[in-house]
Formats: sequence, C-alpha cells, structure tokens
Amino acid sequence: MPETTRTQESGYEILEHTADIGVAAWGPTPADAFAAAARGMFAIMLGSDPQGWRGNGRPATIEVEVTGEDWPALLVNWLSELLFHFEVDWFVPLSYEFHECAPPRCQARVTGRHLERLDDVCGVGIKAVTYHQIAVQVGETRTDVRVIFDI
Repeated sequence: MPETTRTQESGYEILEHTADIGVAAWGPTPADAFAAAARGMFAIMLGSDPQGWRGNGRPATIEVEVTGEDWPALLVNWLSELLFHFEVDWFVPLSYEFHECAPPRCQARVTGRHLERLDDVCGVGIKAVTYHQIAVQVGETRTDVRVIFDI
C-alpha cells in the first residue's frame, strides 16, 4: 500500500488495523484534510495513489454534498458518499474543489473518472466507513483526521 510522510503540507498514510484498515490524513484546512482522506481511501481500493493513477473510463464531474452535526459525522458522511459513488457508478475521484467544508455541510465539485471496467482496480474492497477510533482535530493552520474502514 502507498504511504506518504507527515512532512508534506497535505497527505495521508495508511494505517494497519486488526481485520480492518484506516487512513490518517492532514492538510492546512479541513477541506484539504478531507480531500487527503478521500485520496487515502481510494488508494486502498485502487492499490495505488489516485493522483498518479491512470485508470480506464470516461472523465466526469459530480457535485457531492453531505451534512453532519459535527466534524466526525461530516467526515464519515463525506467518505461514505464517495464510496457510494464508487460502488454504484464506478466513479473514482481525482480532484476536489470545495465550496464548503464545516459542520453542518460539506460540498464539493469532484472531478474523476467513471470506470468502464474494474481491470485497473487491484486494491482492497471497503465495505463501510466507521466511527471506530475516528478523530478530527481542526487547528488554525492544520487539520488532522483519522478514520477506520470496514473491509
């Protein structure tokens, strides 16, 4: 699995977890950390970092809007919505343009690809985004998140 270092301004690292897998992600803003968490989730599913991934399929842009009463709920709902689009539409996000990212709403224009076949997906399937050990720490100059996925 791909891993990155925490010295980058934004990024993620894959967390090994008993019978599951997770992501720690960070960025200068909550939107950057949420985008990094999504990249980490898709790195798990694709088997490679989405930023360097060149899979099959046609380009597409979707609008994603979720709500949540607090930061953890917003993160779970954000990642769950992206997971839903992958499972139903085979949509792989590659870039994020956030319009809003603070409770109670996260809204972004997401550009990526609708896969035509799953040949380029060789990672681990994710069943669900969980609240187990979830953490969201929003600071003035950095946001850190942690989330565990049910595989």
